[in-house]
Amino acid sequence: MFNLLMTGDDLRRIRLSVNRSTEEMAKVAGVHRTTYEKWERGVGFPRGDKLLLMMLYCQFDISQIIDGLDALKKEFSQYKDLDDDYQPNSCRVSKKKNHLRSAGGDEAFDTES
Repeated sequence: MFNLLMTGDDLRRIRLSVNRSTEEMAKVAGVHRTTYEKWERGVGFPRGDKLLLMMLYCQFDISQIIDGLDALKKEFSQYKDLDDDYQPNSCRVSKKKNHLRSAGGDEAFDTES
């Protein structure tokens, strides 16, 4: 199964392996330099899209990540109707018909608006 466990030390090693500054990495990620430095210290972690941008910027091979995402998609496709993002899953766990509806009504799945 796909497992992406990266630490702040990993971010730092990736950055230093290609001789980049924290300022450059922060610019690529679209965050302030201090935010990036916090990530390297283990305070918080970047979202997946920002992480991928930084890895690509550092010419890091992301083929394993892509393969892992494909495996996840296959794994979860059995649980969700991938053709229609607005409709609840037809493979329900709950026997209650509207268990995915919001408490306020059906507006959460209203596709007509």
